[in-house]
Amino acid sequence: MKLTEEAVKNKIVFLGTAGARYAAFGLIRQAGGMWINIEGTNLHIDPGPGAFIYTHKKGLNPHWLSAIIVSHRHLDHCADVNHVIETITLGGKRKKGILLCPEDAISEDPVVLKFTRNNLQEIVIIKERLSKEIENANVSFPIKHVHGVETYGTIIRNKSNTTSVGYITDTKFFEKLIKAYSNVKVLIMNVTLKDPRPNIPHLSTVDAKMLIEGIKPEVAIMTHFGRTMVYAKPWEIAENLTDETGIRTIAAWDNMIFDLETLKPVKQR
Repeated sequence: MKLTEEAVKNKIVFLGTAGARYAAFGLIRQAGGMWINIEGTNLHIDPGPGAFIYTHKKGLNPHWLSAIIVSHRHLDHCADVNHVIETITLGGKRKKGILLCPEDAISEDPVVLKFTRNNLQEIVIIKERLSKEIENANVSFPIKHVHGVETYGTIIRNKSNTTSVGYITDTKFFEKLIKAYSNVKVLIMNVTLKDPRPNIPHLSTVDAKMLIEGIKPEVAIMTHFGRTMVYAKPWEIAENLTDETGIRTIAAWDNMIFDLETLKPVKQR
């Protein structure tokens, strides 16, 4: 299903659902991150390996983008960020686009190259509780996550606050996440592990259940699956979580389109 700019309005396109090194770089699933449109404002979140190709194959045009959000510097979240910036800016021929990222993504050993950064309209360093208006969307970063590098999830709302999407990116579970992401309609979680592994700072299905029950969104979406999740059939795990929590839970699949108005995946030809 090829997308026009109007057809993608108020939609989330999952350009990849792979998480961590084995699934993302082993090509078990795509790892292109998410494209979110809020009232016509287009944002690309975590453009990992292949994001540039998956975007074009889906019929999305990076020229439409207003901003790129990089939650952290790990390559499964930003490997294609420079390719996407080059497309937005026509290889530096125009100043366009906003990059939001933690400071360490552009400082020593940067993952976002100075060459491409110089062509952007603006660079915003993410800090805890930062909030920024980007055209028709408000983007905020409620809490610093617990991960191997500086990491932030995000909440995206429209101006009337009738649409709200919370994205909990890579992190170890901690109780403050529940309050930080409260009052979102759609909760997206990077659930990399099937079972908890205390030495690995990623969410498991056990953590996902606690987040869903604590935050109580209208719908929860799991993505960013590691090998254990992929092989455990995440759609079955989502069905079980729906039964256990009473909140509709979806396991995202590559190229899934989610409608923020109906709160349902779009049937694709």
